[in-house]
Amino acid sequence: MESSSLVIRSDGGTSAVTSSREFGDFSILVSDFEGATGWGLKPEGLCKGDVCYSVRNVEELSDGANIDLATFVKLTNQSLLFDSEYQVAALGELASSRATSMSTLVAPDFRLPDIHGKQVSFSDFNRRKRLLLAWSSW
Repeated sequence: MESSSLVIRSDGGTSAVTSSREFGDFSILVSDFEGATGWGLKPEGLCKGDVCYSVRNVEELSDGANIDLATFVKLTNQSLLFDSEYQVAALGELASSRATSMSTLVAPDFRLPDIHGKQVSFSDFNRRKRLLLAWSSW
């Protein structure tokens, strides 16, 4: 059974894709895969630019018509969030990118509302001392 879904990349870009539940947990058409993820399935493996990951068991990743996103993120060491009700998949950054940004100890720029509802970005406070507090309830 095919349906229309949305893939959100770690750079914030989105792609409408055709998804299937007949192969893997959440698979998309091979023809939609490169446009949605930036990665291509080539004889040498999963590739994006100069970076390639070898794929030992192609049958686990693809049935020829579809590519399973859950297997794809395991191979490329990314995270995946999937909402089956709304048919939306969100891809996280590569682990190597996360490790690099964590080792610099530089917080990424982000935008949030202040206590008055005005949008403020972290970079608005450059050249000033900043304390970033974060917590989680889980």
